[in-house]
Amino acid sequence: MKKYSLITLIGLLVFSLIACQKYLDVQSNYGLAVPKSLDDLQKLLDDSRIMNLKTPSFGEASSDDYYLKQSIYDALIDYGQKTYLWQNYTMNYPNDWASAYNTVYNSNLVLDRIKKIEKTKENTAQWNAIYASAMFYRASQYLALLWTYSKAYSEENGTDFGIVLRNSSDFNERSHRSSIAECYAKVIADFKECEDLLPEKVSHVMRPNKYAAYGMLARTYLPMHRYDSAHYYADLGLKYNGELLDFNNLAEVNVSAAYPFLIFNKETIFYSELLASSNLTNTRALTDTLLYRSYDDNDLRKSAYFKVWDDGTTTFKGSYTGSAKYFSGIASDELYLIRAECNVRTGRVEQGLKDLNHLLGYRYKTGTFDAYDIKGQKEALELILNERRKELLYRGMRWMDIKRLNAKGQHIVIQRNVNGQLFSLEPNANAYALPLPEDIVRLTGILQNPK
Repeated sequence: MKKYSLITLIGLLVFSLIACQKYLDVQSNYGLAVPKSLDDLQKLLDDSRIMNLKTPSFGEASSDDYYLKQSIYDALIDYGQKTYLWQNYTMNYPNDWASAYNTVYNSNLVLDRIKKIEKTKENTAQWNAIYASAMFYRASQYLALLWTYSKAYSEENGTDFGIVLRNSSDFNERSHRSSIAECYAKVIADFKECEDLLPEKVSHVMRPNKYAAYGMLARTYLPMHRYDSAHYYADLGLKYNGELLDFNNLAEVNVSAAYPFLIFNKETIFYSELLASSNLTNTRALTDTLLYRSYDDNDLRKSAYFKVWDDGTTTFKGSYTGSAKYFSGIASDELYLIRAECNVRTGRVEQGLKDLNHLLGYRYKTGTFDAYDIKGQKEALELILNERRKELLYRGMRWMDIKRLNAKGQHIVIQRNVNGQLFSLEPNANAYALPLPEDIVRLTGILQNPK
C-alpha cells in the first residue's frame, strides 16, 4: 500500500508540475518577473484563484445576519471566537489582508509590465482591456479592504486611517496607511479610468467589462453618501443588464434544491467570491431568527435562501455561486436596490418604490405580491433598507451597511450571546475597523487600528 501511495503521490506531483507550466512562473522578486507579452499578462489576470476568489470575509463574519451555537463557538480557534465577539485578536498569515494584497500584487505586476509593451494600432483594444482589468481588480480589493479595516466614510473622519495603497509591485516600496478620504478617492479614480478602457463585452463574467466598473462605482459611492453619483452609475449598469431571475421559473431557480442558483446566472455582471471563513460555513452559521421571520410566506426567497433543520434553525443556501461558497460580485439585483435607495434618499420616492416593486415581483409567488404604495420618504427608505438586507445576504455587504447607516444615526447595535453573557457592539465603535494582521504591523511599521 505504501508503494502504491508513493507512486500515486509522485504522479500527482508530476501532473501538478506540468499543469503549473501552463501558467506563468512569476518570481516573487520584481526584477525577475517573467511576463513579457500581452497574452502573458492576460494569463495572470485569468488566474481566478487569486483574482476572483479573494474578497475579504472577516467583515461578514463580524456582522449580524448569523449566530453560532455554543458548541460551534467553543470549537473555533482563537481569532474565530474573537472575530465573532469583535475583540482584538492576533492574526498572522494567512488572512484576509494578505489574500487581498496578493490580488493587488498581481494587478500591480501587470500594470508595471504593460508599460514596457508598446501600444500599437493592432493591439490597442487588448492593451487597454488588460490595463483596465488590472486597475479594476486592484480597486475592487482596495474597496473591500476599506470596508473591513477602516471605519465608515464621513466628512468628519476622512483623515482617519484607511488602508495601504500599493502602486507598484516593487517590494522595496515602503508601506504606509493613507487616509480614508485618500483611499476612496483612489478607488474612484481607478474605476473611472476603467470605465473608459474596459470593453463592453467580455468572454466570461470573471473578466470585468465597463458595466462591472459602473456597478463598482455605484457600490463605492453609496457608503460615501453620494447618492446622486451612486444612482447615476447603478443606472448605467442596469442599462447593460437589467435582467432578474424569476424565482417562479424552475429552469432559473429551483427553490427546493440544496443550492437553488446556477453559477454565472443571468443576473451576474461580474463574478467573484468571498474567502472561506470558519465562522460562516453554511452548516455552522445559523440565520438570525428575526431576519428569517421577516420573510413573507409567499416570498420565495424564504425557500430559496434557507435550509430549515429539524430543530427549527436555518442556514443559508442561496448563494449565486451555486455552491456553499459565497458570491461577492456585481449582480443586477444589487443595482436595483442601490438605485431604489438613492432615489428615495434624494426625494424621488415613487421611482425608488418602482425599482423595489419590480425586483420583488420576481421574488414572490406568482399573483401574491402587492406592490408597495408609500408616500413618506422615511417609511419608504426603511422598507428598501430592510429588503436590501434580505436580498443581499452573505455577499460581503452587511458589515459596511451597518457602518454607513450608523454613521447617519441609524443606531444599529449588534449583540451576541456566549455562555449566557451578552456582548454588544455599539454604533461607530473602534471595533468596526478590524485589527490588522500583527505580522504586517511588525514587518512594515504601519499603524494598528485603535482598540
